[in-house]
Amino acid sequence: MSSSLRAVAPTRLEITGEIGSGAIATVVRVVDADTGLAHAAKILHERHRRDEGALRRFQREAELACGLRHDNLVRVHGAVPLDGRPALLMELVEGPNLSDHLAQQGPLDEPELVELALGIARGLAHAHAAGVIHRDLKPANILLAPGPVPKIADFGMARASSFAGADKGALTVLGTPGYMAPECLEPLAVDPRTDLYALGCILYELATGAPPFGGATPFAVLDQHRNAPAPALPERFSPGLRRLVARLLAKAPGDRPQSARAVVEALESLRDSGGALVPVEPSALAAVDPELAADGRCAGCGAAVLKETRVCFRCGLVQVVIEPGPCSIFVTGPGKVSHKLDSERRDRLLRWLRANEAVGLDPGGLGRRIPRLPFVLLTGLSQRSVETLAASLQRIGIETAWARGGRLSHFGILRNTNKLAGRAMAICVGIVGTPMMIHPGLGLLSLPVLAAVLPFVYGTTLYRASRPVATTRQTDEHGLPPRVKARLDELPAVVAQIGERRHREALRAVVHRVITLSRNTPPAMQPEIEAEMEHALHLAAGATLRMDQLDREMTAAGFDPAEPSARALMHERDLWSARLLELTATLDALAARRAAARAMADDVELPEHLEHLRATVEALEEVQRG
Repeated sequence: MSSSLRAVAPTRLEITGEIGSGAIATVVRVVDADTGLAHAAKILHERHRRDEGALRRFQREAELACGLRHDNLVRVHGAVPLDGRPALLMELVEGPNLSDHLAQQGPLDEPELVELALGIARGLAHAHAAGVIHRDLKPANILLAPGPVPKIADFGMARASSFAGADKGALTVLGTPGYMAPECLEPLAVDPRTDLYALGCILYELATGAPPFGGATPFAVLDQHRNAPAPALPERFSPGLRRLVARLLAKAPGDRPQSARAVVEALESLRDSGGALVPVEPSALAAVDPELAADGRCAGCGAAVLKETRVCFRCGLVQVVIEPGPCSIFVTGPGKVSHKLDSERRDRLLRWLRANEAVGLDPGGLGRRIPRLPFVLLTGLSQRSVETLAASLQRIGIETAWARGGRLSHFGILRNTNKLAGRAMAICVGIVGTPMMIHPGLGLLSLPVLAAVLPFVYGTTLYRASRPVATTRQTDEHGLPPRVKARLDELPAVVAQIGERRHREALRAVVHRVITLSRNTPPAMQPEIEAEMEHALHLAAGATLRMDQLDREMTAAGFDPAEPSARALMHERDLWSARLLELTATLDALAARRAAARAMADDVELPEHLEHLRATVEALEEVQRG
């Protein structure tokens, strides 16, 4: 038996039956011959005794789980020899696992579901506080003691939340596909919020009888987790529970509750209020203002973007900025001069313009006609506006050009006008010239008519060909404090330097919360709020940028976690990650208190939440200085 296993005092154990068998071990019921107490023991399969990976997981479970003591966790006493084989001596739970319970009972009603969820969340909160991430939370790994009391078992795939204290197994992809969070395929992205996603999958299954996502293969299931919209709980469940499960199943960790403790608070509030949303909203339910998602859609990836940041955190594309100026932008293709823009691209352009009306774009006449190429899209914009427009339109397959000047500043407009007007004037000449063929004298009467009609035809054609198909309008300002707005203006340059999407998403989580808290801040509170929000943005940008750099070093070829220099890097990343997570959670708590204050018509925020935010920001600042 490996010396790294935590051994317990020698005892005489007798195997009295098998409880179950898994991929690397069998769980048996044992009785202590000296005390008569019954326990469970996990015995490594004979074929895995020389398998280093299986041994490592076995050892890790002993090392991590032995330190966990909680009513909602299966207690692991330590390692013992059993019939000459290494075994883990554990608490014996006399009851089914949650998967079997669900199969027997069917979907649960809300009171039972909430009580079971509370126990699981409390167990997770204790494990996470002790620095342990389960990584394989699922109904089959939750045992039900009499009560029923849920107890989380099988920490064989667990890892320390600190990379500096983890082994090479921490950098491998592990889990059960039906319950794996989208970030599980990137081991460096796994943190306690990954277990919370699995909890959301479990709650959905308890409510409906099946996990939220399925597929013919494990890869198909993982793809659903990453890309398919999360299904909502049935309408028979309370709005509070439906909202909590929706947040747990958010694709990005930053959009989920930030701690298991916050989930416990939310579930306790739901239980005590009978499912209704309570005036003092738990931080787990302090979601981002839904209006933020309506500000616009990225042309590159379709993600929601905010007018205050004008950058897509998912793909990094700088978004459209609507500012007045001397420039115009023209749609030039794909297609030939005077040909109509094909209907598919026109519909795509129309959808994008409508999705971004909140930033000042108005589709105007594009919805009523299909224009001919080239045509004027917008006029009276700044250079920055037309450049950001051109970049976004390129992403949806629209070719553009811009120029200083008005609607006639692109030569293609006059060329298109000449071509179209030429056809119309030829028709006019043909119509007016017909009497001349009948009697030459009538031609003298036709010339004045042509002299009046032809300029009118050309002028009408020029107006129609140069008329913008869209317009801009002033949008409502949300009243962000000046320092916060200035810091937000710097974000596109920061986002451009962050290579990994997960770090851009982490920054977005902080930015969304800051904007929610900063919008329309009462004047009396603005100075204090402004300083803390601006500081939070500055440090969150620095933290995500530094974590992105550290992750590149940790995934480089030849990186050896055993080296002292590598341990130092991993320790630094732990500090940044923990502080950033705490910052996001603190902003959630502040948002929850503000929502409660508004619900009670109280403009006064509790000062201790700002003090907590200030302390969190200072802790991030210390990491930066270090």
